Amino acid sequence: MTRAPSTTCLLVAAVVVAGCSTPSPSASPTPPANQTPSQSVVSRPSPTPAPELTATALSSLLDPNVMSDDLAAIAQVADDFGGSRATGTAGFDDSLDYVVRELTAAGYEADIVGFPADGQQSQNLLVERAGTGSGVLILGAHLDSVADSPGMNDNATGVVALLSIARALIRLPAPILTVRFAFWGAEEGGPFGSAAYVASLDADARAEIRAYINADMIGSPNGITFVYDEPGAAPGSDAITNVISGYFRLRGRPWEPIDLAGDSDHGPFTEAGIPTGGLFAGGIEPVTPEQATRHGAIAGQPADPCSHKACDTLTNVNLARLALLTDALAASLVNLAAKSAS
Repeated sequence: MTRAPSTTCLLVAAVVVAGCSTPSPSASPTPPANQTPSQSVVSRPSPTPAPELTATALSSLLDPNVMSDDLAAIAQVADDFGGSRATGTAGFDDSLDYVVRELTAAGYEADIVGFPADGQQSQNLLVERAGTGSGVLILGAHLDSVADSPGMNDNATGVVALLSIARALIRLPAPILTVRFAFWGAEEGGPFGSAAYVASLDADARAEIRAYINADMIGSPNGITFVYDEPGAAPGSDAITNVISGYFRLRGRPWEPIDLAGDSDHGPFTEAGIPTGGLFAGGIEPVTPEQATRHGAIAGQPADPCSHKACDTLTNVNLARLALLTDALAASLVNLAAKSAS
């Protein structure tokens, strides 16, 4: 994040063989009226129901252990290249390569688009699950870290959340809206990647985008659950806020509204008039006593004391909060893209 504030059916044919034949009169006497002839009954197996795209089905395919493995793989990339995954470094390039390999293995076709970023070159990675109708829902997370930081919470957490959801979504029936997953380059100091993407769209392509949801820093170690709620957001954004916060209300989980003033990759979408929303688990601002009580955090301490620092390593990620917010993103995707929730 740029700055801390003030995302074949298997058909089984069952062959039933009649197990009794009518006995001939000479072979066996007719049974009394109150006696039922013996019969051999072969039960028919119930057909396996076709899978549906529901929040429950998508959630069931999200594995926190796999997310932990993804985080460890990205952390290893940072370790291999001097503790950084910043734009223009080999650490960023290898992070991009890792995500491309995982998405390709899952069945996606990767679209890598280069763009200039403050005197350097960077890349955006986009994949999509085609929908059955018109319109696009985009989920985005930035792939880069700041210089001299592994960037595990900021923002490998958002990356592995999207990666997990993408892997699960491709295993289920298609949504109504096309779902596009965007892994942005050069958010830090920008956001350059999402801005370059939005600038590349013509009017028709912009009009197709029904919503953009951002995932940035969603595993803060002393974190709380923030849902984007920005007065300056484009019309329609309040509906996205209601969908995301509705996940927590339904489950009796606490959440807080937050105004980031467009200060992450959702900013360029807001400027283009596209409805936005997102999730955030907190940055360097101290957690208030009220927030601490509600979310089980430590009052007076930053939500993420290692934001933009070398200590933003694997130990700086709250895996339980990451899993919760990833599940919230998945449920919101279903609600918005499939017009169904469970």
